[in-house]
Amino acid sequence: MISGRRQKMSTRQIISPGLVNRRKFLQLTAAGGGMLMLAACGGSGGASGHTEIIFWLPGGTQTYCNAHNTIEKDYQKLHPNIQMPPVLCGTGKQDYTEVLLAHIAAGNAPDATLYWDSPVSLGASGAAMDLTSMMANSQHAKIDKWPAGALASCQFNDKIYGLPITAGVFSMWYNAEWFERKGISVKREDFPKTWDALRALSKEFTTWKGDELQTIGFPVLHTPAQGSDRYNLPMWSALNGSQIYDAENKKYTIDSEANIAMMDYFLSWLNEEYRGDVNYLLRAKVIWDAYPDAQTGRAPAFQTQKQAMVLQGSWMVGDFYTWTGPSFEKWNVAPLPLGPGGTKQISGDWPNWAVIPRGAKHAAEAFQYLDYMSATGVRTWFNVLPDLPANADFSHSILPDGLVQKRGKAFAQEIMDFFYQQQQIVTPMWNSPVEGFASDQIGTAIARVMTKAAKPKQAMAEAQKACQDKLDSVLRKK
Repeated sequence: MISGRRQKMSTRQIISPGLVNRRKFLQLTAAGGGMLMLAACGGSGGASGHTEIIFWLPGGTQTYCNAHNTIEKDYQKLHPNIQMPPVLCGTGKQDYTEVLLAHIAAGNAPDATLYWDSPVSLGASGAAMDLTSMMANSQHAKIDKWPAGALASCQFNDKIYGLPITAGVFSMWYNAEWFERKGISVKREDFPKTWDALRALSKEFTTWKGDELQTIGFPVLHTPAQGSDRYNLPMWSALNGSQIYDAENKKYTIDSEANIAMMDYFLSWLNEEYRGDVNYLLRAKVIWDAYPDAQTGRAPAFQTQKQAMVLQGSWMVGDFYTWTGPSFEKWNVAPLPLGPGGTKQISGDWPNWAVIPRGAKHAAEAFQYLDYMSATGVRTWFNVLPDLPANADFSHSILPDGLVQKRGKAFAQEIMDFFYQQQQIVTPMWNSPVEGFASDQIGTAIARVMTKAAKPKQAMAEAQKACQDKLDSVLRKK
């Protein structure tokens, strides 16, 4: 069973909200028609005496969508005056963001939706409602109920445009069985605490057969599946004492000296461990990640014991077992190691955000539903797909059933406690009004550096200019 998280990683796109208007909506309707018009038929008026709340999902497996239908049904039992039709579970081949924005432009938005891209992008363009005042009067969704790092991904100009219902956190996953066979300590406290130590350990696992990589310890940038490094770079930057985006001053810092040094570091790592050519990694028979390659079907190197360590999220406690045939059982996780310029331990996250679109017909009632989902409804979600709930009112004693069955209750509790601790030290991410555009530019810069098409200073400067120019353009339109 592949989670909504995995689908998000494989389909993540941003359409700039500033580009969608009434004319664009008409173009989309003419071109795509079916889904847009079908969704438009839903309406939001309920039967007499009832309020109908329309709730959408960007997509996901049928199991994931069914879980949300169950949450709706449970909520309606508690609130007989509320009616909720089955969730819209994605928009097929049409880009979800584009469809959502078209409905907002047409004045026919859902009352609430989960969103897999930054709420700041919606809020900065006026496409999402400010939730700040509603949060203040809520039962579960008050500001102090959320981890600061996760909530920062929803904030822009002192307003809050989303709720990070779940906020899975990143850490270093490692194959404890392989470590043991090599006589390497499997204790979390003994895992490398610096990039230099990680780099040294990685070489212990890297083997070749002629010009073909057989196994590796840890991959360099530009090699994991789906180009996920473009989203992870804020973590690497923070680990090296810098940042990619300064939200307070609305300035990108992509070409800071520390970030250029970071890219030089990974390039040096490529030269030392992987013979100076990223293509040795890219053309391997496996994909250097914990998920199969969506395009080629190549198996995940981590589960097949071709890769000893991987940067991945807490959602892997479920997804690790969904790929057919993991060849080992004992894995563990550790904090992210610090770069040469790093002084502060951090983590990163990838939330599932809930937003209320501009023009929602029943915003107050929709927010009450999101408040319920934050701490109570999310239990049903967690039972099906153990993404990490972010709200403080969710009990940390609730454990993923699958993980308990596989590794036992004591291990499951210890691992989840570690993840919740990491949730409290998340570095600010996902907080730019042009998040999607910037991710694309960063991905291009990483590719140009790691394929040696450009020097780090040049590639980072080009990305810096493109992102700052785009941001300034969006801010001028406000």
